Amino acid sequence: MPSDPNVDPGSGSGSSPEPLTIDAAWDIIERVLHDRVPAVAATLRGPASEEDLARLSATTGKPLPEDFAASLRRHDGQDNPTKLLDFFDHFTLMSVDAMIEHSELLVDALGDDLEDTIDWMTPDRVRPISNCRGWLQFVEAEGQGYGLDLDPLPAGTPGQVIYMPIDGPTPAPEFPSFRAWLSHFAVALDEGRFRIDEPDGLWLER
Repeated sequence: MPSDPNVDPGSGSGSSPEPLTIDAAWDIIERVLHDRVPAVAATLRGPASEEDLARLSATTGKPLPEDFAASLRRHDGQDNPTKLLDFFDHFTLMSVDAMIEHSELLVDALGDDLEDTIDWMTPDRVRPISNCRGWLQFVEAEGQGYGLDLDPLPAGTPGQVIYMPIDGPTPAPEFPSFRAWLSHFAVALDEGRFRIDEPDGLWLER
């Protein structure tokens, strides 16, 4: 049974700080966006329905991680048709419908044959293929962005976050979970590690 993404399980035994809960991360994100880029805050959609979550899961053929589902129950992406009011770094936060459409486009363009591996890639935690239906992109800028890997190799973890598209040697996942990804973003905002470009561009410091 997956753990509740909105219950803080404590610091644990590892040295890495425990990521924020989904609700705590969104509380920070909403506050900073409302204060600094209110036009972007206004693009955040309301919650996705359970039917929406079921459609998204059916598209990938995999269950959605509970932390990701909890985030969608808070905000079903953005309404950003002009691509001028991005979530951050030119990335638009994708809605359920946008994620489904993008997934289908990738399958049509690249296929999703798990046996059609790329020989010069070295598999570790992410499959050495050009596309997989179990990869679910959730932010997008000119086709690229972060996505969930719901169908990793045995050394990986379902729900690990990778950068898509993969156009080089199979990368290590950048975050162990969506919760860790969202927490990283929220903490950067909370600590002021970003800049605002006029009128409404938010960029994280690197």
